[in-house]
Amino acid sequence: MTLKILAVLATQFILAGATIAAAAETGAPAPVARIGSSEKICQLTGDTDWETGQPTAARTLHNFGLDGTDLGYPVEHAGKLILLFGDSWPPRHPGGAARVIPPDDAVGLVERRAPPGNDTQCLELQIQQKAGPAKMFASPTVTGPIPVKQGFFNVPSGGVSVAGGLFAFFFTDHCAPSTRLEPSPDQPLARPPSSSGCPENDDRNSVGRGVLARSDDGGRTFTGVVPMPAGFVYSTAINTRLPADLPEQQRLGIFVFGVARYRAGVPYLAQAPIETFADPATWRFFTGRAANGEPKWVTQTEWLGATASRDVHNQVGWRPPGEPEILGAATSAEHCIGEFSITWNRPLRLWLMLYNCPDGIEARVASAPWGPWSIPTKLLGKDEDVGCRLVMIAQGCGSRRDFWPARQKDGTHVAGGFYAPFVLNRYTTAGSDAGRTSTVYWLVSTWNPYEVTVMRTTLKREGD
Repeated sequence: MTLKILAVLATQFILAGATIAAAAETGAPAPVARIGSSEKICQLTGDTDWETGQPTAARTLHNFGLDGTDLGYPVEHAGKLILLFGDSWPPRHPGGAARVIPPDDAVGLVERRAPPGNDTQCLELQIQQKAGPAKMFASPTVTGPIPVKQGFFNVPSGGVSVAGGLFAFFFTDHCAPSTRLEPSPDQPLARPPSSSGCPENDDRNSVGRGVLARSDDGGRTFTGVVPMPAGFVYSTAINTRLPADLPEQQRLGIFVFGVARYRAGVPYLAQAPIETFADPATWRFFTGRAANGEPKWVTQTEWLGATASRDVHNQVGWRPPGEPEILGAATSAEHCIGEFSITWNRPLRLWLMLYNCPDGIEARVASAPWGPWSIPTKLLGKDEDVGCRLVMIAQGCGSRRDFWPARQKDGTHVAGGFYAPFVLNRYTTAGSDAGRTSTVYWLVSTWNPYEVTVMRTTLKREGD
């Protein structure tokens, strides 16, 4: 990997910047309060715990040939927790533009039901393996009819279980390296100028595109690829038939959330019938809230507007109708969302959104997925005691492994950061104070070390 790529990735992945101020929307619930600190429970991937030097529970390199990875989006499916990991090591990438092509992701399987805690088993993680005597993880493959790049920085962004099938969303056609995107609410699919590393054409660009595909073998192979609608580039979803105690008026099939500009946008929302989930032409799209707070929806034709008859690649000038961002204008300073998860928190009876922005991992809550959403609560930030505990610092951490040994231009190490905060909702537990507190277990990726860690945070609901 070249120093240039590392420099770009450091810009994209590492936390930098000032605290982002946000105003509350009218009618939004009070933000949840973090009780105490967010604590590390266990390092999920890799052979050696980066902080302690002790063996991890899963020993994923020894047992499955998986050395380093990130993401791990969790999907409840067929009684198991499926974890959709991103670019996984050891990589098998060619050089140049071809590095974005070969599949290099991994799929984890978890059956454990008890929350991880003071034991040595972590999540009792298993990794899908290739057939044969060698211990090597099997990368999921996505097959036509639409070609899908699955190499470096082309990753699964989320998933959902629907009608017996495991559906995953894939972020593809994305350059490595890419140009850092700036917010562009009026033209969310606009591409930056081409560069030596990224031609910014339909084949490879810094915005990328999203596709949806189905697996019937637990995530080993995905087929039936369909392009995602305009604006749904980095996406995930939730099946409203599955959460317990969800208000009946919100059981509207599948809620699909998608960001148009990776780490430079705010999620859009679509509502898909369960029976026709694989056909985005049947979806309805959120375009704002009425005066009474109810959501306004439009058809796909209305959502696409003048681009309705065009190929998905020709939508770079597309502008979404109405006010489709689920965070309102008062929170426009937070056009920084890339990886995220949205779950129904049963103990608090609120929707919980976790995401990473420049200042760290943040949480918002809402009574409905379309908002209004609370102002953010920080769950984990670079200003906390995390250096040489959870992440590498620029000055190095003694003998601890540097996952990106090619140095920055000034000779320092590539610093770690926090991204991909995904709630493991099967482990969410209630406090003893009648719906006021909830303990949430969640995954976080740290870049350096290039591993995934299980975290735990207790949240308290304020107000009514």
